[in-house]
Amino acid sequence: MTDKEPTKKPTAPKKAAKKKAAAQPAAVTVEALESIKSVLAEMKTERQSRDEQLSQLFDGLNGAFARADSINNDREDHSNKSIKDLTESIMRDHEATLKEVHEQEALADKKLGYLQQIQQQQSKRNKWIAIPGATMAVVAVIYMFYVVTIMEEAMSSMSNDMQHITSSVNNMSTRMNTISEDTRALNVHTGQMNHVMNQNVAPAMNGMNSMMPW
Repeated sequence: MTDKEPTKKPTAPKKAAKKKAAAQPAAVTVEALESIKSVLAEMKTERQSRDEQLSQLFDGLNGAFARADSINNDREDHSNKSIKDLTESIMRDHEATLKEVHEQEALADKKLGYLQQIQQQQSKRNKWIAIPGATMAVVAVIYMFYVVTIMEEAMSSMSNDMQHITSSVNNMSTRMNTISEDTRALNVHTGQMNHVMNQNVAPAMNGMNSMMPW
């Protein structure tokens, strides 16, 4: 009876597979696909291990048959019936296990295909999102170069204007200096004219006034 216990182990992977099938992935990644593939590999390894255990069990049963024949021929029918029932039970368990394994593999294949389909859809969606983003980036770069060009032109124009303003201020300073010199010359000439008037014209006017009878 202890040789029959390994055949009941696959029931745990069945529950785990059902729980995994019920949970929908929040985000599909390449790691999820790799984990599904590793689960399939483990399931195949477990099935091969069970087949080897069954082969060893059958060998043990054949040995049990031989020992039963040698020990007691009177119990041959009963032993054969018991062993036959045990063998049929083991075969049924093995078939049920194989069926569960095939169902789990089919479910895992469907899930893997679904994950691959979702990944393809996400890749297409990312491509459609990347195209406008790339276009906007190109437009932004072109606009940036345009703004930089305008700023360079504005700075050049401002520099030229500053040079014109500087030259105008210099010209104005030169003219102010000329006006100052002309004003000083006018003051000098006015002083000279006043001196001439006081020295020459004033005595003549006084003489004329003294000669007038009124």
